[in-house]
Amino acid sequence: MRDDPTRLAEQVSTVLRHLVLLLRRTVAGQPVTSQQYAVLGSLEHGPRRMTELAEEHAVQLPTMTVQINRLEDAGLVARGSDPADARVRTVELTGEGRDRLLAVRRARIAHLSQGLAALTDDERATLAAALPVLAKLGSNPR
Repeated sequence: MRDDPTRLAEQVSTVLRHLVLLLRRTVAGQPVTSQQYAVLGSLEHGPRRMTELAEEHAVQLPTMTVQINRLEDAGLVARGSDPADARVRTVELTGEGRDRLLAVRRARIAHLSQGLAALTDDERATLAAALPVLAKLGSNPR
């Protein structure tokens, strides 16, 4: 079973789906959607072009524009210009946006920590050993 990439892909997909749903539940009822939090996370390391954000999130530019408009209306992001090309619009986190992103991250980590605490030492070690492989899988552009 481990040698069958298709079967393993099915299992990884199922497990990741459940983990994503678990993490989404930690912010249920918040004024910002999980997708919008993902966009905030993409802005964590500095301003980004709208086209880059749309590509990263696998959406069309008009869809990303709608998300950014909502985040801007909520005071979580601000628009700017690219110093190298004034025609290009960029987006960056505001202080409130950064605070909201960190609050969500803390809530998710707290939730995961409770689940991890319920695992055995061996199970946590197995998970820790798998993280580099999952990171490699996640960074493989296809």
